Amino acid sequence: MKLSASSVAFLLASGISRCTAFIPASLGTPRTSNFPISAVPTGFSVQEENAKPIVVGASVAGIASAIVLKNAGLDAILLEECSRDALTEGAGTNLQAKAIVALNSLGVSTSTLIEAGAVITKQSYYCPDGRHVGTLDKSGDGKTPGQIAIHEGKLSDILLDTAASKGVEVMTNRRVSAIDQTSSPGRVTVKAKDASTDDLLVLDGSMVLGADGTDSKIRWAHVSGSENRDPRHYHGMSRYRGVVENFPSFLDGETMIIAGGVGVKAVVYPIGTPCEKGLQTINWEIAVDEQDENTDPSTQKGHLIDLLSTNGFNLDFLDLKSMITETPSIRAFPMVDLDPLETWTNGRICLTGEAAHGMLPVGDSQTMEGLLDAIALKEALEKSKSDATCDVLKTFEKMRYYDASLDQSRCRVQPAERIVQEAMDTIPGTSEVPPEYEQRIREVMKLLQDAPKNSPKNSEATPVASTSTVAQRLLTRQKAASMVTTPTQTKAGGHLIDQLTDSLQLSPLERISLTCAGNLQMVFSSFYMQPVDVSVDLFKEVELTDEDKNATKPPLAVYDRVVDMFIGDAMFCKATSKVKVYDAELYEALATQDVGIGQLLRLRNLGPLFSLHDAGRSNDGGMWRFYS
Repeated sequence: MKLSASSVAFLLASGISRCTAFIPASLGTPRTSNFPISAVPTGFSVQEENAKPIVVGASVAGIASAIVLKNAGLDAILLEECSRDALTEGAGTNLQAKAIVALNSLGVSTSTLIEAGAVITKQSYYCPDGRHVGTLDKSGDGKTPGQIAIHEGKLSDILLDTAASKGVEVMTNRRVSAIDQTSSPGRVTVKAKDASTDDLLVLDGSMVLGADGTDSKIRWAHVSGSENRDPRHYHGMSRYRGVVENFPSFLDGETMIIAGGVGVKAVVYPIGTPCEKGLQTINWEIAVDEQDENTDPSTQKGHLIDLLSTNGFNLDFLDLKSMITETPSIRAFPMVDLDPLETWTNGRICLTGEAAHGMLPVGDSQTMEGLLDAIALKEALEKSKSDATCDVLKTFEKMRYYDASLDQSRCRVQPAERIVQEAMDTIPGTSEVPPEYEQRIREVMKLLQDAPKNSPKNSEATPVASTSTVAQRLLTRQKAASMVTTPTQTKAGGHLIDQLTDSLQLSPLERISLTCAGNLQMVFSSFYMQPVDVSVDLFKEVELTDEDKNATKPPLAVYDRVVDMFIGDAMFCKATSKVKVYDAELYEALATQDVGIGQLLRLRNLGPLFSLHDAGRSNDGGMWRFYS
């Protein structure tokens, strides 16, 4: 069925939804499945004689994993396709407190990181016109900084130097051409070619860790099956990155700013301390809602400057135009990530870092998650009940799969940016943004950080979820376009959400749920990393009213419709709607498929128009909303 944009106007729904307050623990652990792996021996130790662990890819996760293996007494070999110089390219990245602690455990001191980068003490959100929306405190706990910004190349240098000091064998310019774990029992044979001489290197490994990024050939060839079965997930946005040296410091020299919402967003932060003249090395990134990125160096800067101007960017504390103009080179990328796999392991081969759970570049999650993978590998080596390679890798997967998959999904939600977008669309440009928006950002970001992660670390159950459930069904729903801003201005004036907050004592998740515009399933599915099942309880045709009969274009039919939404056995929403259908194809989809109305439109990249009229609490503590 093909749905044209004009069809959106021909499907109208109004009704009342009841969203029961959710208790995360009630959802339990992810659904499990038995995923067949290659028939390889499992009773051989992690390091057989002359067989060493092999890490493919000198990403943060790859270098950190090699250090962990070396610290555990295993002579790991790190293979990297690029040169050492190429590894020092890139732009800025942010190390959150957890990442800093992880680096400390690998032998990298906090002082080394601070000397190479810049301490970030605040993260501030702005409308494009410079109005302040909110600020998060990033100062840390007094022992560990809350955030350090650093150039990716410098971080790679630090990690590579640490690995070399510990005796890790690092081979650059080595492209892996083949991996074979079936010919020699207890071994993995890895063949790698020298990029300059084409000489072939053959290694006998005890295991292979694939840390070769979102374009992981190891993932496609040895775990998921193929790139066609497991393609990268494109989000219809482009990402431009640049670094400018000796640029005037802005604000206090320790603040990361995020200006804009879900359409065009500028992220700017220092990655070096200011000099005596007040100049700093500044990293910037601009995310744009466009299908194809501009990769032409001769037009890139003009393209970005025009985009910022068209979208009303005017920050009085930062000259964005000069920042872009003075940047020597700009790198452009599509915004992509990977969908969750059923498993990261196949016998003695295991994925880690972005190869396992490639995420959207939101909050520099890739760096932190790669470091957390390495720490989990360390714990798996220490806590595994046996020294069998496959057991260690499965233990590692069990410890990280659920948490990483959950964070992978959360990166797609970007709730703070959506709150900024709401401020941009509902607060007049002549007015300051009310402080309630800052409180909402703080609450939702804290909720995401503190939300329970039901990782079955101490469970014997396999922590994998069926591709037909979590991995496939959940993330297919997230192909929808960016959420249409929800108009919630009341006729009497004021913002309905603000009026409801005190009376209903809304949690951050409930507040987001109230303003979901056709994406309630996606929000709950993303938050809990579980599939949402939709059950249509009632779809009954009713008589047309006189108003409908006399309309310029009468509806084909009018229906009463009741839909229940479940996660597992727990129903979290009952939606009762009056549906007027003007299009035969839409009627067929609604009548024959268990889908929500908003889900139907959003799966076809169409954003429904939505207005919230009222909301309240039910007797059992649940929440209801009335909308059209």
